[in-house]
Amino acid sequence: MKAAIRGRYRIINNKNIARDVFELCIDAPDIVRTAKPGQFVNVYIPDGGMLLPRPISIAFARGGTLTLVYAAAGKGTGLLAGLREGESLEIMGPLGNGFFGFADNEDRPGRILLIGGGAGIPPLYFAAGMLKKAKNEDIEIVAALGFRDCPWYVDEFSSVCGMVGIATESAADNYVHGNVIDLLNSMYPGYSGADGCRQAAALALACGPRPMLKAVSEWCAAGNIPLRVSLEERMGCGYGACAGCSVKLAGDSVVRQKVCADGPVFRANEVVW
Repeated sequence: MKAAIRGRYRIINNKNIARDVFELCIDAPDIVRTAKPGQFVNVYIPDGGMLLPRPISIAFARGGTLTLVYAAAGKGTGLLAGLREGESLEIMGPLGNGFFGFADNEDRPGRILLIGGGAGIPPLYFAAGMLKKAKNEDIEIVAALGFRDCPWYVDEFSSVCGMVGIATESAADNYVHGNVIDLLNSMYPGYSGADGCRQAAALALACGPRPMLKAVSEWCAAGNIPLRVSLEERMGCGYGACAGCSVKLAGDSVVRQKVCADGPVFRANEVVW
């Protein structure tokens, strides 16, 4: 991982795209130059609004523009939502390790399944865009996205994925009513056991709340689908100095690794859920 850059950048826009969900576009070509899908940035709330920065996953990075999608769910992100075009914002990044670059043979042609929930959806869009550009026709990209209510970013995913499935917890026309596991079962009704599920995907990437990731890990394990998960944890520094975001991983023995520096992406079968 290359050294992160910290600087002050101009806001291009900061628009409300769904209930309490905002898309923030920033002119940050030096961060964009090295950003990879699955990485994040630290956003420092202006005027000392919060002591610690807010880690936000990169939704896209192209042409010098860094795109972040976040939920205004607390004081810090609430203050962030009040910023306007032309104002500046202090950011450090890119941070962490992304979805790709693992030392294995999983990055091979076939179907790639992207599974996201809520605020975990945006980094999968970045991954989908890179996969389409790098692999072209050698892979099929399928997205399974879960929302609490009205979906967002559906058109964006549709532009880079061969198929996009949507689940919502509220009743909505044309969408699966339920969570992402309900959605996956509806998308792959024949893959109800290990023998059938094995053909669902060559690789899966997932990001979302921890209970969702645990359930997705079990669903993929039942079908022997390699799964990489991006963990969402509370962070202090965001670059490995404080060890406040450590998680347990299982190998020859159980060890702790830092989500910010060693992750946020890990193999799902190594995470102690």
